[in-house]
Amino acid sequence: MVSGAGFLGHIQVRPALNAVERDHLAELADSGRTLRGTPTGRGERDVPFARLAWEACPRGCCLYWNALLEGSAMMLPSLQFLIDHLLGADARAEGQPHADGFTFDHVLYGAVLGRAFGDPESRLVEVADNAVTERMVDRPSCEP
Repeated sequence: MVSGAGFLGHIQVRPALNAVERDHLAELADSGRTLRGTPTGRGERDVPFARLAWEACPRGCCLYWNALLEGSAMMLPSLQFLIDHLLGADARAEGQPHADGFTFDHVLYGAVLGRAFGDPESRLVEVADNAVTERMVDRPSCEP
């Protein structure tokens, strides 16, 4: 029987996040605010009521999911938020004072597979050239 929770994989960020971008993501995750409470998320219906659980590695070249901060159902919407609001070309934060030092030139690639405690299925979130997709992965039918 499949039990517990676990997450595998990472998202590559090219070019790597700079120190300002890494610090901003860490501060947002530590703040406990939801993405809808951020300057670019306020009033946006498509922004999830979720905390940021994507964490950058020390060099800024990869993002990892921290399941202690948020459930797996928020992997896709929060990754899409990062691309659309903070990291990708034409991000909503471009030109805003809170985003001084951001480059808005990042392209994300990779996949994260995971299941939080209590989830009946695993989620596979994939991103290629900043296009994010998700699919559910069923439990094995051969469980004892």
